[in-house]
Order: sequence, then C-alpha cells, then structure tokens
Amino acid sequence: MIKAVEKATAHMSRDFNELENLQSNPASAAKFASACYQRVKQVLIDDLAKFRPDHNLIFSDGQKVIRKENAEYSYLVLAVDGFDNMLRSNPDFTVAMALEHTNAAGQKEAIALVITKVVGSETYYCEKGFGAFVNNRRIRVSKRTAGSCVLAAEDATLVEDQNSSLRSYGCRSLEVAYVASSRLEKAIFKNQNTELLKPFLLLVREAGGKISETEKSIIVSC
Repeated sequence: MIKAVEKATAHMSRDFNELENLQSNPASAAKFASACYQRVKQVLIDDLAKFRPDHNLIFSDGQKVIRKENAEYSYLVLAVDGFDNMLRSNPDFTVAMALEHTNAAGQKEAIALVITKVVGSETYYCEKGFGAFVNNRRIRVSKRTAGSCVLAAEDATLVEDQNSSLRSYGCRSLEVAYVASSRLEKAIFKNQNTELLKPFLLLVREAGGKISETEKSIIVSC
C-alpha cells in the first residue's frame, strides 16, 4: 500500500508548484487539479491490479473497481482528500488508502492504512495490532493537559469546550493523522457521510487514542 501511494504521489509536488502559478486563473487551476486527481486514481488502479488482483477498490468519489464479487478484501481510497485545498494551492491535502476485511458474517473491519501528506513528505501508516507510525517513527496521541487543548472541528457548533484553540484543516484524514501524532488533542467530525472516514480511525486507535460517536458527531481524541 505504501509503495502504491508513493508511486501515485511521485509527481504531485511538481503539480502543486504548478498550481501555485495558476491561482490567478481559476478555470485553468481547476482543470489542472482535476487532471492530477485522475492521474493519482489511475496509478493506484494500475499498480494495485498487479499485486492484489482479487481486491476491490472503492473511491471516495463513488467510483468502484470490482474485481471479485463478494471479495474478502477491499481498498477504500481517498485519491486526494482535501481536493479544494490542493486546488487553491493549500498544502493541507493527502492521498490515503485503507484496507478493509469482510468476514464470513459480512462484518467489515479496517486492518491497515496509509495516509500521505504530499507537501511535507509525511507518510502515516498502521496495521491492526502493530502500532501507528509516521516515516518509520512510532507515534502516540498527546498527553497534554486539557487546558492546552487544540482541536479541529468541521462545525464549531459541535464544540462544547469553548476554551480550546479551534482549527480547521478541510481534510479529514489529515486531522485524524494529526490527532494520532499529538499535533491535535481532538478532532470532531459531523456524523454524515462517514463510511470512508471510519476505516482511517484505526490510526488513532493504534496510537492509543479514543473514539466516541454521537448522533451528530464522531470524536477522536487522546
């Protein structure tokens, strides 16, 4: 998975630099960013077909590559999470992929994942039961006290602790990675369209974090 994402993102730093030059022309920037997105998807499709020809691929934009009906394993792919950030030459975007296992009872469970922040060359990854890492370094959630809490939230109305320092990155997988690596103490997500978010919460679990869910929100914290 890491090798596939590395191959898919090999050109993206160069593309990001080009997008910086296109910000004065939104139409050209959008066309260029879309081409970059499609190129990432195609590289992942082609590369994973060589090594895991019986695994299905499910993309966040709704596209599915079904190689085997009722496949035991599927890749859940965020080809560019935080696409609007990339479009605007904001470095807060990732390419992320999770491997999900379906047991005999039809229950699905994430067993491995990788999240790469292209600008900055940070690759977060984990496998169930083996801990969480970034660039071969073990990571753990923060042990800071509540008084110095920094959190990210998609919607400020979901935040109960008004004394916390509030951030928003516009990239769910990056916020998950930041909680796992102690850059944030908490991230709060709307409990909407979370099918492709929940598998990536494995990173926080493997880093020793907590996950709670309410009717309105999903909270990942230290």
